[in-house]
Amino acid sequence: MHRYREMPKQREMKEGVPETKVVLHFLRHEEGEPEREGLRNQDRELLPEARVRALERGKERVTHPEVSWAAGSERIRSAHTALLRMMSGKAAVTSEMTFEEATAEVQRELKELGGSKAKEEKKVGIRPELDYYFEGTPEFKKQSADRYKDGHGLEFFLEDSDTLARELHDRDSLSYSRCAANYTSLIAKYMDAGYAFNTVVKDNPEKYKTYENTMERFFGGHQIVGECFYMKVLEKLHGRDKARQFIRSFGDEAKAGNGFGFQEGFSVTITNGSSGQKIMLEGIHGFPDIELTPVLLRDIIADAKQLDMQTAGEAEASH
Repeated sequence: MHRYREMPKQREMKEGVPETKVVLHFLRHEEGEPEREGLRNQDRELLPEARVRALERGKERVTHPEVSWAAGSERIRSAHTALLRMMSGKAAVTSEMTFEEATAEVQRELKELGGSKAKEEKKVGIRPELDYYFEGTPEFKKQSADRYKDGHGLEFFLEDSDTLARELHDRDSLSYSRCAANYTSLIAKYMDAGYAFNTVVKDNPEKYKTYENTMERFFGGHQIVGECFYMKVLEKLHGRDKARQFIRSFGDEAKAGNGFGFQEGFSVTITNGSSGQKIMLEGIHGFPDIELTPVLLRDIIADAKQLDMQTAGEAEASH
């Protein structure tokens, strides 16, 4: 069974507390080196020119790595992209550095910057929720790979992947509902963190004024996975046709139906203040911003749990 985080309890916010934000940036990794014999997919480094692009993209906005964190899947190209976006212009990280070298440089630099627990905490980590896994059964692996190769990956995941997992009793492959629930689990984790961060800022307002009362998380992921979350939100609120419209918004060029290009994605902003907590999903591709309510997010996780019970078989589902 997959593990999904439960929604945190909503807490009452007192009058006069500061307004604080936790911003989650979900983005696809930059271009990795080509596959070759003897090189594990997890170990494919970013191409040098891809590192340059990530560094340059990061400079487009001000970041505060002292109160930020980066993460990716076990495939280092994702974590490396997130790290470069977070640290652009803030450390002596260059495009010539491997992921391991860049990580070491960031740790050294942060000790000098003196962020929260900078000497102990690592500024880049692994979040399994950001990964993909489509190999739970040979047939799921084949169909997902075939549809991805022909440029219709998102269509397969929206329309067919849950049904196929159910028919195959595939407990492991990350189909549409499971991908969406994984991202929801990350959001739930930081909804909880949003309350804690608000308390920290309230107790030390001058320090966090420098960072605009905001902490950021940069999450490097992969095609299909984040898009499943976005499609699930649209489907829950407006029906499946709206999710199909999202797929069409990528255009009709070859492979466009597989989703985000390199470094593309979306952000989720969790705001805490005297009026409570509010979670907003950034509008992209012509769609407006969307408020993510705890009820909506809980419903997304419930879909994945139901699928897991169904693929486990009737015997287990009856318990």
